[in-house]
Amino acid sequence: MFTKTEHYVRATQLADVLATGSLVIYIEGHTLLLCSSGDKIYAVDNRCPHMGFPLHQGTVKDCILTCDWHHARFDLTSGGTFDSWADDVRAFPVEIRDGEVWVDLAPKVEPENYHRQRLTDGLEQGISLVIAKSAIAMLDSGVNATEPFRIGLNFGARYRNKRGSMKAPVF
Repeated sequence: MFTKTEHYVRATQLADVLATGSLVIYIEGHTLLLCSSGDKIYAVDNRCPHMGFPLHQGTVKDCILTCDWHHARFDLTSGGTFDSWADDVRAFPVEIRDGEVWVDLAPKVEPENYHRQRLTDGLEQGISLVIAKSAIAMLDSGVNATEPFRIGLNFGARYRNKRGSMKAPVF
């Protein structure tokens, strides 16, 4: 069973982020982008979930981070994407303690369920990149190889009589 816990670690001095507006840090195996927007500090994975490019090269306006490479847009508060073809970027809770930035590195979502849902989303929206990335992530996490196939079969059986109502993925 997956349980939520907290694992706050000291990331940097608040002044370091405020001086430049953003800062890339490496902490406990994570490469994070810290961004100052308004009077808050946000932390997200520095890798764009669409194609893996560095998000620190993007722009921030009105608490929206836009990837410089393919223009995928992300809400800094939640990490949620505004573009169906891009996955959400992982956002990390931030606390300011005595002039220091602390980031919670504990996972908040069970990865296997997340990738199952993204596979279903990709099938429903006909986005082959999302389908492929989700299936690969499921296999990388140790899921039986028949699981992504089963999800695809169930999707096909459910919508086989609704031709034209669902987009067909283009491979």
